[in-house]
Amino acid sequence: MKSICIVTSKYPTPYNSSSLVFVQQLAWTLADIGISVKVICPIAINIDGSKGLKLPQKIIEKTSSKNTVEVYFPKYIGFGQQKIGPYNTASLTLNTFTKAVFHTIKLFQQKPEVIYGHFISPAGVSVARVGKRLNIPSYIAYGESSPWSIKNLGQEKVIRELQTIKGIISVSTKNKNDLLNLGIIDSEKIGVFPNAVRQEHFYQRDKQESRKRFNLPEKKFIVAFVGHFIERKGIDKVIKAVNDLDNVYAIYAGKGPISPIGEKTLYSGMVNPEELPWFYSAADVFVLPTLNEGCCNAIIEAMACGLPIISSDREFNYDILSADSGILIDPENQEEITEAINYTYANSSVRKTLSNASQKSANRLNYQQRAENIVNWVKENV
Repeated sequence: MKSICIVTSKYPTPYNSSSLVFVQQLAWTLADIGISVKVICPIAINIDGSKGLKLPQKIIEKTSSKNTVEVYFPKYIGFGQQKIGPYNTASLTLNTFTKAVFHTIKLFQQKPEVIYGHFISPAGVSVARVGKRLNIPSYIAYGESSPWSIKNLGQEKVIRELQTIKGIISVSTKNKNDLLNLGIIDSEKIGVFPNAVRQEHFYQRDKQESRKRFNLPEKKFIVAFVGHFIERKGIDKVIKAVNDLDNVYAIYAGKGPISPIGEKTLYSGMVNPEELPWFYSAADVFVLPTLNEGCCNAIIEAMACGLPIISSDREFNYDILSADSGILIDPENQEEITEAINYTYANSSVRKTLSNASQKSANRLNYQQRAENIVNWVKENV
């Protein structure tokens, strides 16, 4: 495979630098291993407004190794993905999104060898349609935390739409099982490739220097949380656990309706992706009692930065976490979460053991290896 076109509904821009950064990192890594990469990210001008209109039709990105990725931002009218009476606007959005993708690819001097859609809807189904129409092998990345997009469009409709795709790249065994249980595609057409981390960026920094960057106290025990401030991510349980424990404090990176404000909160808000390794490195333990995931990037990033991990004892974590590399808890059990944090606070030797195990596990979850594995799997399934 010498060329690929990645289709995604979101991508980092000057107006939202943290939007699906992992898609950008995959594109860059593919470019760095010698593949010609084009990205199409249609912009819904009625939703993204003036910021979307200001984006150029095309930009050229330079990877850290000075290779290039062409990124296209065609404009379209979006209708959201919601039910209004008997109607589902997801189908309307899919139609206009697909037209934007099709017309953009038609402008390319050469067709890509492979077209790859990130998430089932709208990008995944759109590449299935465009691939069939232009005779390009199509693949989909399935990384959703739940099959919400399948249910939005309708299970039977998704099965019909995806009949011609060559394969689905699943980020976890749990996600593969979701697809099989819904009858979306045959097992042999699903490859499991857990998410990965850019190791030249995510590595352990000096703790004291990291704390100075965020104006954090030098000697306090600090819990880190990275993710949306919503109930599914378990931030409410982290807040309660920290508030209930003596001498334990927390920093929170993200945004959302649950506000982690209080005397025990040392930082709360968005963190620039370039600063995230320093944010992780400033903490003593990473805690994410999430209820559902595809494969959580924040956990892998925290592992690469040498943090002990406390997270959910659920299937979506089993490809990246084990009892050796983290403390697995019931994310709905407040007492378990509180006790796990207190255990790491009270045992520096446990923290050190888990930290070493985290970094060792993260070493196998690197972008280049993941990209090469995906490319090899695609070659076998074209």
